[in-house]
Amino acid sequence: MNVINVSISDVRADLIFAHEQAWSALSQPGTWWSGAQRRELAQTALLAVSESEPSPPWVAVSTVANKNLQIHFASSAAHDAVYRIARHAATLTRDWYQRTTQEIEPLAFIELCGVVCTVATVSAFRRALDLGIPELAPATFGEPSRMKPANVVDATLNWVPVIAPADENAAVVQAFTAVPETNRVIWAMADAQYIPDKEMVDPHWTRGTLSRVQMELVATRVSQQRECFY
Repeated sequence: MNVINVSISDVRADLIFAHEQAWSALSQPGTWWSGAQRRELAQTALLAVSESEPSPPWVAVSTVANKNLQIHFASSAAHDAVYRIARHAATLTRDWYQRTTQEIEPLAFIELCGVVCTVATVSAFRRALDLGIPELAPATFGEPSRMKPANVVDATLNWVPVIAPADENAAVVQAFTAVPETNRVIWAMADAQYIPDKEMVDPHWTRGTLSRVQMELVATRVSQQRECFY
């Protein structure tokens, strides 16, 4: 089998930029979590996606003695949620979400999911190309903004609240909207990794590399392998 060596210079500049911006944000104050909390939770997400022998989904990872989790700034409940989302997403249920959001406010939960998505996305990409996972930057001092949009409503398509009007877009599109900064970061990565949002309706759109059909085949296969159901 031929092995193709890839360097960071082989990766498109827009994709590198989107990943760098999202990775940097992991250590910065967010909307509902401080920079120290976000960085700490990102470390737990990294542990979850990289372990060869993960804790099972029914075990709260914060109770496992040999995990050496850094739990100093964020709650144990937050670390437990991050680990399970990152490693066992296919096991999540509405009941689990409702129990979790009794301890973590729903909008904070959305941002927490954004941290996991960033870690899973960047680390999987770099691991697949044998590029090495970058170090997390030191936490930036400061408090979260706690800015809640005025038009947050419950949705039928999602467990989490969304920006009104609800359910006019697909669940995956509106999922992060109630935390606008998280939504911006996630969709900046999606635009670079997949298809820019404004081009989504064009079945023939291409960057000049893979065709749209080829992109959808890869996306479907990855979703199936990762048990990404929505």
